Amino acid sequence: MHHMSRFTKSLLKLQKGGVAPLFFICFIVLIFSLPAKPQSEVGYLIVDHTKTPWGHRFYKTFTEVWKPPKGIDGYFIIIKEEKPSFKQSWIVVSVGDNIYNRIVYVNLLKPTTADFDMQRYAVSASKRVLKFLLSDFLRIKSLENQM
Repeated sequence: MHHMSRFTKSLLKLQKGGVAPLFFICFIVLIFSLPAKPQSEVGYLIVDHTKTPWGHRFYKTFTEVWKPPKGIDGYFIIIKEEKPSFKQSWIVVSVGDNIYNRIVYVNLLKPTTADFDMQRYAVSASKRVLKFLLSDFLRIKSLENQM
């Protein structure tokens, strides 16, 4: 009447001290199932250095229209406001990494800038950023990797 299956006998062996090898096997399987290179979810950073409400509107609109190119990471987009006053300010968009930055877009903003114009300016700035990333930035990065 004491007929035990192989499965039951194996479970009894695990209960008597065979648990550690089981955890070790699970740990090894987990380690080898991880990707070889950790993938970052965000390969860029958009920095807000605006000071006025209309500067903040430009920043918000830019972040809504920006579509990062695939395969390019490790860059910053800095949106800065220069010479702000209660009548106007200059928006300056620069792109680069911690070594190389380039101004790619400059425009005059006013508190009365319409939402439509703000959208148009943000789209124009994002196109210039994309053009820079697809041409100059990739060239510079490839030169750095060759050194």
